[in-house]
Amino acid sequence: MTQRPYFPALLATLCATLAAAQPAVAKDFLNSLARQVVGGAVQAISDGAARPAQNHIAGTTTSPAAPAARPAYVRAGAQPPRMRLGDGTVFYGDYIADYWSRPDAATRGSTPDTDALGNIVAKPAHFSGNQKKPEFAQLQRKLETVATRVLQHPALDGIRGASLVWFADFKHDNRGPLGHALPGRLRLIAYPIRLGDPATKRYPDGTHHTPGEGPVLEITVNDPDEIGTRQPNGSWKGMTVLRKGYMFVLSNTDRPLYVDDGGRMIVNPDLVDKSRPRSDIQFMTVYVGDGSHVMGELTHKRIEPTSNTGRLIGTLYNTDWQAVLHEANAVR
Repeated sequence: MTQRPYFPALLATLCATLAAAQPAVAKDFLNSLARQVVGGAVQAISDGAARPAQNHIAGTTTSPAAPAARPAYVRAGAQPPRMRLGDGTVFYGDYIADYWSRPDAATRGSTPDTDALGNIVAKPAHFSGNQKKPEFAQLQRKLETVATRVLQHPALDGIRGASLVWFADFKHDNRGPLGHALPGRLRLIAYPIRLGDPATKRYPDGTHHTPGEGPVLEITVNDPDEIGTRQPNGSWKGMTVLRKGYMFVLSNTDRPLYVDDGGRMIVNPDLVDKSRPRSDIQFMTVYVGDGSHVMGELTHKRIEPTSNTGRLIGTLYNTDWQAVLHEANAVR
């Protein structure tokens, strides 16, 4: 692939096109923010179980140095956010997306915990769920390619302050008109490192993993349940933005994602091309979720871009997901 899987986005243009949306999970951290600040604009999901890291790709064999003294990144409170959603709602995570759009963004943390090198599991240890059909092996290779490209983002490459663990599963076969395409899911959890925690594991290469919980970057393919009845609120960089979440939907077909059904938009029942292999990625969704407790901090710009949540938000907004999808789908 000649195109890099991430790019410095010109975020000022997003305010005119990005639409408010929310995934349907109650603990969605952006939905919590909307309720606290403006009453229902954005949302993400929250879940993920602890799991010990198993290998690394940090590319270093040295122990983490003490973090260099520097002021926190947070902008002055008097400076208003620049980014707004399509309905005019302020997007309070704008400073994080802006930070990771910079080619010279500093990646060091500001405390020993947030500057500690994180262990990285380069790909899922296994794929749970139905694997009886031979096409699932091909879909697994495609999803592993997605995982590899995501980890190349500067916010995640050689990560500090968090360890990264992939989880993956094949969901039950879809029913109905979209059932031809096989559904799958990737979940990248960023576990915060706590050096003082006795459960923290230290690896010979100087990386760390602390069991617990963390924010999630979730990617699904060919899963109409992820779209459900959520309505489109415009597009950005060729991706459809859904209401009920900063959920991006990428279509890998010439067929429209939505069609009008008597004044209401519904997922196109003919979206999936049945003449294509079942393992083809015909559409993909991407979004980020975290616990609701971080919302007040995000509202006041106290979530640092180099935190585990900040890194996943930066990855969501500054990755060329179309390029990632097309490269992965070319894998056989």
